[in-house]
Amino acid sequence: MTSTNVNFLEQSVSKFQSLDTDDRLTVLALLYTEISDEIPAIALNDVQNESTASLLAQIQNLSQAEQLIALRQLLHPDEAGEKEIPTQDYTSMSVDCKLAFWYHLAQNLGTSVIGVPNDYIPSEKATEVLDLLHTPNLEDLVTFFKQVL
Repeated sequence: MTSTNVNFLEQSVSKFQSLDTDDRLTVLALLYTEISDEIPAIALNDVQNESTASLLAQIQNLSQAEQLIALRQLLHPDEAGEKEIPTQDYTSMSVDCKLAFWYHLAQNLGTSVIGVPNDYIPSEKATEVLDLLHTPNLEDLVTFFKQVL
């Protein structure tokens, strides 16, 4: 049984990493939105620190177009281009802080942070990853997030 979870996680992570940046953002947004009710916020509030709160505030203060660029840069900080925010703040975070950051970001999708448009249809590759990750096991999803963030 454990090997199935490991295989599932390896396959999910591999497919996620083969996605382009926008598909990765879509998958993260949709997954976090889907599971946000299942994650006790109090568990992540312990992790939220100055750097996660500061980074979230920086993103919220950008225009929606700039927010999208900044989020892309968080997933690919080494890509060339003008930086909307200092990505080293994110890259230096612990995995738990990154989890908390994305959770709190997801809580603001569609309000103070650009959301996935209602009429948006994920690509076939993104849908494959989402289908793989439709698992009742929240621990597997958390492990997935820790491996891809």
